[in-house]
Amino acid sequence: MATKFPKTVVIGLDALSFDYLDRFDLPHVQSLRSRGVEAELDSTFPPWTGSAWPSIYTGVDPSHHGVYSFFDFRGTYPDDADVVSHDSVRSPAIWDYLAARDVPAAVLNVPVTYPAGKIRGSLVPGYLAPESADGSPTGIRDDLSRDLGERYRIYAESEASDRAATVDDFVSMIDHRRRAAQAFLESTDWEFAFLQVQKTDTVFHEFDRESAFRRVYEAADEFVGTVLEAVPDGTNVILCSDHGIGRTDGYNVYVNEILRRNGFVETCADGRTPTLGESKGKLSETAEPGADGESLSTRLVSTAESTLHAVGLTPGDAYRLAQRTGADGLVKRLLPDGTREMLGEDVDWRASKAYCRSGPELGVRINLEGRDEDGVVPPDEYEAVRTEVIQTLESVRTPDGQPAFEWVEPRETVYDGPYADEACDVLFMPREMNNLVATSLLGSAFVPIDKHNHKRTGVFVAAGPGISEPAPSGTGPLSVTDVAPIAMSLLGEPVPERMHGKAPPNLVTDEPRAAAYDRIPTVDDRSPTAVDRPEDDAVVDRLENLGYR
Repeated sequence: MATKFPKTVVIGLDALSFDYLDRFDLPHVQSLRSRGVEAELDSTFPPWTGSAWPSIYTGVDPSHHGVYSFFDFRGTYPDDADVVSHDSVRSPAIWDYLAARDVPAAVLNVPVTYPAGKIRGSLVPGYLAPESADGSPTGIRDDLSRDLGERYRIYAESEASDRAATVDDFVSMIDHRRRAAQAFLESTDWEFAFLQVQKTDTVFHEFDRESAFRRVYEAADEFVGTVLEAVPDGTNVILCSDHGIGRTDGYNVYVNEILRRNGFVETCADGRTPTLGESKGKLSETAEPGADGESLSTRLVSTAESTLHAVGLTPGDAYRLAQRTGADGLVKRLLPDGTREMLGEDVDWRASKAYCRSGPELGVRINLEGRDEDGVVPPDEYEAVRTEVIQTLESVRTPDGQPAFEWVEPRETVYDGPYADEACDVLFMPREMNNLVATSLLGSAFVPIDKHNHKRTGVFVAAGPGISEPAPSGTGPLSVTDVAPIAMSLLGEPVPERMHGKAPPNLVTDEPRAAAYDRIPTVDDRSPTAVDRPEDDAVVDRLENLGYR
């Protein structure tokens, strides 16, 4: 279709950080930065892939689209939850609004877009989709494979096998995505395109070498370069991330262990506990106390937990395996008392008053009668229990004497959307995002960590004829919810009133307009999609290997 406004492409690089953009030689990204504007991009709360990418493509926060984690807990306890899908996202995407304006879109590899609904254009889903997932229209993935000359992949080959991932795998995957993006842009009808790369995040979870980070960033830069070559001259280009990344060397805070000690969590011997685990590690038989005085027991707990999570086991799983093989006596003798007492124990979700159901959610759920299937807290005790939970977490200090959390608040202080009641009842922010939250019962409340993990601030870079010259004072911080409104404005389309993000007038050359878009139904009004999940276990395995459950 003809339009007087330039095309617009959004390039999403997961977990991008200005620190690493400045550190490495990235000519294509640098060309965008030198001719455009850039700003820090504040992520959602919580700042994770599962909730932040839907906020980018819907323009609303999680309480307005309904996704707070990698798992959909609606009507279930953690041991029954499914991986989130696009059916979990209950606010229209930017391409839904564009379809109402007859503007075609091309969407490739964006997380949480499976199953693909109807689209004016083409969509091939990304992260959290099963490897066999098709897109929209039906057969689009086969078409892309034909144009690419090989089978299009959502995940790296190492993720589909038992072999350990290597940096070469990640670089190869990004190159595969680069060539696919070029073929996709050249073979589909689009005025708006949204292309994403996930490995710029995964490399920080899987490796701890700057050489690995550099190679993946350089491969991503080639991806950007190919996209810039494939789009017409004068295309508006947005480069953004869902959150940042950086060194995290505080503590794993075992929230359920803290809640257990304060009488909120009950335990059982056959539960299933979501865990936010350590990255891969090896159990050292020669560990010595660290210079900061941490004990040998604590170091053994830390490295043992890392090893268990690397193979997808919780401590309880490992102990039950030891029992079946007759090694439980040896395991007990080797472990410190606190850990020994909790071996084989998991959270009893249905009997507990309150619990942390998923580390990335950054919150505690009250097990409320009348709302939760097996709720144990009467409604008239809800506020008292919630206040007690808040006071308990506010008082938590890590072994270095610092508060574990920057703030602990009731959810209505943080969220105001129609799906706020599906969020945790109590929410918290780890101090400086330098602590992580773990849900397993390990017998320890804190375990030191030293790894890379998510940070609250990511990257926004934009260049093109629709982008204003940067002000002398620079562009102030933006929010991930601003990306979709900015893209709508660059396309010359009115920003949906349903979007809460903004297109700053000093950022775009044409004054942003707003419209109601009454023709867009709410996602709750559509018929549920029959989702084929033959590979759900494989998706869960990928999440657990990254420490997300």
